[in-house]
Formats: sequence, structure tokens, C-alpha cells
Amino acid sequence: MIDEFRAQIEKTFGQKITTRGHAEALSQDIYLKTNALVSYNTIRRLFGLVEYTKPRQSTLDHLAKYCSFGSYIDFCRQFPSIDSWPKWEGLFLSLSTLSVEEIIIHLKKRKREHLDFAIGFALAAKELIVQDRQDDVVHLFQEPEFQFAKLRFDDVSQIGVIIGLHFRNHSNTELEQALLREENFRNLVLKSNVDYTQFNAKYGEWLSYLESLDSLDLETTQFIRSLIPFKYILNKQKLSRQLIQRIPELAEQQHPILFGRVFCLKMILSKTRKEAKQYALLMEQRLEQQPQFQVELLYVPAIQSLLTQDHCLTEFTAKALKSLPVPEQWYQISLISIQQIFVMSRLIRAREFEKAQAIMANNSIESIRFGYKEIIDLFIAFFNIQLAKNQHQDTQILEQQFETKRKKVNLQLLSEAYFQNYFKV
Repeated sequence: MIDEFRAQIEKTFGQKITTRGHAEALSQDIYLKTNALVSYNTIRRLFGLVEYTKPRQSTLDHLAKYCSFGSYIDFCRQFPSIDSWPKWEGLFLSLSTLSVEEIIIHLKKRKREHLDFAIGFALAAKELIVQDRQDDVVHLFQEPEFQFAKLRFDDVSQIGVIIGLHFRNHSNTELEQALLREENFRNLVLKSNVDYTQFNAKYGEWLSYLESLDSLDLETTQFIRSLIPFKYILNKQKLSRQLIQRIPELAEQQHPILFGRVFCLKMILSKTRKEAKQYALLMEQRLEQQPQFQVELLYVPAIQSLLTQDHCLTEFTAKALKSLPVPEQWYQISLISIQQIFVMSRLIRAREFEKAQAIMANNSIESIRFGYKEIIDLFIAFFNIQLAKNQHQDTQILEQQFETKRKKVNLQLLSEAYFQNYFKV
């Protein structure tokens, strides 16, 4: 029966498990779909990529639930009568033949029954865009049951990634601006998936359009005003006094990630160490009051410390990240992975190469959401060169790979000279 079970897992996943990369991707997909943590090494053992060992019953149950069964015993009982029709058939039929109202009914059912709602919603939106059904796309985002406040943040993250990726390569200015005027689209896509490497492309265009609007909610206004200055920093452009004055003040009621974003700018733009310490105290107070949001509060400081190397910000972030929590939600895997890369940079700077290598071995780029993936992948490639040099290995191929990745990231800050001097600063 274990062979049939492996086949069912591969069917649910959508591809054969033949490499470590497949195992890592499946581990993440299981967490994304069920909130259960099944390590990629456990999956490798199950599929014979390394020496097979019998999985624990709890692991078999997690995998069975991933395949939509109540337990592994439930799978064994039902296996002879498993419906062979793909569970996505109803959705694709809806997208090709039904009205938006009927599609919404189908998606509500998926949401109610926890049947990959987020992926279904994103695919529905993409298909309506391809069909040029602009009013229906807007209507989909206006549906009361699909509003940000009524969705799990894991679902929001998935929707933001899938739809954000679609608009990277497809342009429809009229539709995009209509969607950007919708608060729910801004919450589900714009805010949940900041795309750093698109600051000079589509994502930057969206920010510029929103900045031109007079009527925006306060959170979106603060969100934009905390991102545009960083766009200037990444492009090595001087910030005007007006731009700096428009940066919001830190406030307790701000979303933890927005609070972290504003905090970074305040630290980077502080004129004195005393001023920076005042902002650090505000962050310390927020961390003490809401320790459950440590991951969200510190992940923007981690990536901006990694990029800017601002002394005060970097020292504060390193101290605050002495211990990293275990992810409790799917989206936190990406945030903590970014924080680990920052910690790795500190270890390399301190010449603690073995500890840095341990982090590298356990940190997969596949766990990073695509809005940050290209930048983080660039730093991983750069740090790999430093680790290889420490072991007196030939780095020629690594350096070629790194330079190819660097040229793809269209940000002035990340120049050749920037990396040459990275550990000299």
C-alpha cells in the first residue's frame, strides 16, 4: 500500500519526487496546504532518495491529509474507490463557461470546504484577465466573502504571489489602475507581496500611480510613503526634503510589517546616534508588547540591513535576531529564511564560517517568496563565494553565476563595487 500512497502524494503534488529539490518543494507545499511540517529529509526517505525508513504514523497522517484523506488508515480504506477525476475539473469548467457570479459560487464552496481556495481564486482572476473580462475581475475582488479581513493570511500570501507574478509579464494599464483603486486588491496583492526587483518596473509603476491619487486609505498612504524612499535608496538617488517629510511616524496601531518598514527608514535617515537610539527604543517596546509578531516586525529590518548595511539598523537587527522562532504559518517560512540570510552575513563578517555554512545548508531559496527571491538568491550566490574561498576552493564558476544574477537585478545600489566592498564596510 505504501507504493500506492507514494503515487497518490505525487498525484496531489503534480509531479514525480525524484530529487532533493522536489522533496523541498513538496515539504513547503504540504505546509502551505495543511500547516503541517514534514521535513524534506523525511520525504526523501519515504521516496527512496536516501535509505528508506518507515515513516511515523503521525507523518503518514499528515501526508494523507495533504491528499484530502482524514488519516492514513482512511486512505487505505478508500483507496479502491478513489475518484480518478482531477479535483480541479469543476474550477476549470467554471472558468471557461460560467458567469462571474457562478464562478464566485464555486470559489465560496472551495473556501468553505478548504479546497485550495487561494490557488483557485488566483487562477480564476488570471483566467478572467486573459479573457479580457475586466468588470468581472473587479467584481471578483469586490465580493464581500473574499475580502482581506475574511481570509487567512496564508491565503492572502498565496493570492498576492500568484497574481503579482502574472502582472510582472502582462500589462493592461486600464485594468491595473481599476484594480489598484480597489482597497481589497491593494490588500491582497500590492501590500502582501512587495516586489523589490520590480521597483523600476511594474511594481514601481503601481506605486507611482497610487501616489497620484487623492483618496486613499491611511494604511495604503503610509505603505506607499514607506516604500518610495527605499526605492530611491536602492537606486542611489538623493531623497528630497519633501519625500523625507512624507515618511509616516511610528505608531502602535500600524501593522507589524509596516511598523518595521517605517522603523528602517527612520533608522537609516537618523542624523545622530542619539536619534537612532530613540527609534530603536520604540521598536524594542513594540517587540516587548507583541512578542508574537517578532517575525513580522523584524523581517523588513533584516532585508534592509542586508542591503543598506546601515550601522545602527544592522547592529539593532543583529541583536534582536539572536534567536529565530519556529514558523507557525506558511508565510513565515519566507520571512524567517530572509532573516537567516542576514544572520549568515553577520557570521561571515565575523569569520564564523562553519556556523554560516550550517545556515546555508538548511536554507533553501525555494522557501523565499518571489518578490524577494532574486535579491536573496543574489546574496546567497555571493555568500557561497565567500564560503568557498574560505575552504580554498576554485570559485570561478560561482563568480560567473553570481555576476549573471547580479546583472539581472536592475538596482543601482547592487553594483560590482558594492559587493567588492561589502565586507570592508
